[in-house]
Amino acid sequence: MPVSSRDSRVTRPRPPDKVPLARRAGTWLAWWVLLMSFWVILDDSIAPDELLAGAGAAALAAFLAELVTYQAGAQMRIRASWLARAVTLPGQVAGDTGIVFAALWRRLAHGEEPPSGFRRRPVRYGDDTAAGRTRRMLLIGGASIAPNTIAAGLDQDTGTMVIHQLVANEEGGAE
Repeated sequence: MPVSSRDSRVTRPRPPDKVPLARRAGTWLAWWVLLMSFWVILDDSIAPDELLAGAGAAALAAFLAELVTYQAGAQMRIRASWLARAVTLPGQVAGDTGIVFAALWRRLAHGEEPPSGFRRRPVRYGDDTAAGRTRRMLLIGGASIAPNTIAAGLDQDTGTMVIHQLVANEEGGAE
């Protein structure tokens, strides 16, 4: 049975028709600041030529990130209070790195396999607004940045985040 051309068309969300230029410029600037900060941290140099190269690379990457976000029609709303928790992430990464390397050492030296498994953490799922979707994205990303834990998903019905830990701890209940 032939498929009509109408049935074979792929529809995708259309970008918002009128996004104020100031908002798009603000989004670009936020991306640029974030990416330039990463450049300075990773490059570990404040030489003028290095900073100019980083500024150019960050500007191009910020342009592409803003363009892709605009074309996808994705809307993000970040609240400053959510970003305050990001201060704890380096400590979590360092702590989890120690846990994973200790488990690796025990495995190599003594043949002990670490207890791994799935856990549930209580979280607020939130609504289906741009702020709610952004918050859930930050929850998943924040939970998955440390090497011992990766977020498998959020369960709206139970208000929990399902995570997998390479070395399970007693935080959260076992699934």
